[in-house]
Formats: sequence, C-alpha cells, structure tokens
Amino acid sequence: MSDVFSLSAVAAVALQPTFTFLYGRLNALLNRHEARGATDELTTSDLPSTLVGTVALPLVANEQRLAEHAAQLRMARTVLTRYQQEPALVVPDDTMLADVLGQVRLALEEIYSHRFTFTGEGRERSGPLVVQRIDNVAGNVIGMQAGEAIVTGKVDQEFKTVSSGSTVIGMSAPVIGGEA
Repeated sequence: MSDVFSLSAVAAVALQPTFTFLYGRLNALLNRHEARGATDELTTSDLPSTLVGTVALPLVANEQRLAEHAAQLRMARTVLTRYQQEPALVVPDDTMLADVLGQVRLALEEIYSHRFTFTGEGRERSGPLVVQRIDNVAGNVIGMQAGEAIVTGKVDQEFKTVSSGSTVIGMSAPVIGGEA
C-alpha cells in the first residue's frame, strides 16, 4: 500500500470533509484503544460525500494492527488536533498536512482492511481490502467472504507453499460485482 495522499487532487471544497472523516476515524480508534471498550460506531450518515466507492459497514478494527500503529497514530493525532481546532488551516498546499493525512489513511486502511479513496484521487475506489502474505498454507484460507453481495473489493494474496488438500479462496459471495 504505497498510495500517497494527494491533497492537490482533492478539490478544495472536498478537503474539509475528507480531513474530518480521517481525523474522526483516527480519534475514535485511539479513544477505543486507550479506553478498552469505548465504542467506535460508524454509520452511513458519518460517511462524507467525498468518499468514492463503497464503504462496507460496520468497519471492524483489527486489534493487533491497531496496537502496532497506536504510537504512530497518537503522534498524528497530536499534529492534526491543531487543524481540527482551527479548520481554516486545512488548505491544499500544506505539505505537512498532506504527509500526516497520508500516513493516517494508510494506517487506517491496514487497521480496517478497507481502502478509503476521495473525490479527485487517481486510485482504486473505496472498498474492502485484504492483503495476505502467508508462508505455508495447511488448511483453508479465505481472503474475503460475505453473506451478501460484494460490490467492490480487492484481495491481494501471496503464498509460498500450499499443502496438498488445502483450499485457498480469494473472495466468496453470492454475487461479486454489480449491484448489492
């Protein structure tokens, strides 16, 4: 995941809701992590119109990945809190803001296993994202499975050895693509 967050690609009118969404997810995750039990409920009404693609709710944070990124996210929250308190500072030509938001987005995408793409960016649309790097498969591995239609999503799997009798499935759903 080496996508760089490009504030110049995000229209100035879309920048504030994009910032608000990323900061909100960052703050909610850290509050949940630090309070051990605080909820991080995201609803459809919390999604900015600047998101392009599909966000599969509920977003579920991977606790191990959250713990791995917690220090980085705390530092990012320290920097971004100033912008949150003074929204006039959120401007497209602020390179520090772009760098920090880019780092936050990549961490959030890894923690939630979900890509977040905003209006004006030249990257794959928002959607479920699974990255698996496994040395040896002995059993069953499923990258993504849903009881309902999967409209959009990406599975990136890499295995060194798959034992005889093992099963590897990249994506499984009644309908993949099309409309939910």
